[in-house]
Amino acid sequence: MAPFTEKRREPRVACDAAVEWALFNRFEFHPARLRNVSPAGGYLECGQRLNEGSTLQIRLRQCLAPAAANGCLSVRTNVLCEVKWCRELEAGGAFGVGVRYHFPV
Repeated sequence: MAPFTEKRREPRVACDAAVEWALFNRFEFHPARLRNVSPAGGYLECGQRLNEGSTLQIRLRQCLAPAAANGCLSVRTNVLCEVKWCRELEAGGAFGVGVRYHFPV
């Protein structure tokens, strides 16, 4: 396995938010935790493996430790994003997912 290389363009700010996600144009939402954010994307942990390139809708449910408290207003309440990567976490059964927000054209 190749070593992980950092590709972020902007620094991330830690947060702890309960979110739910669904594949774009689907109605079945799944719970997840948003762990860090930037103006361009974020990192979440969920119980399902997601395919790279998938488009997700993510909705904020409850923000327990808002990134805004750290001077960052990047936690979105409802956003479309692209899955950039998905990796199984050490504990097994959970996955870490990196997403990049889609911006309006």
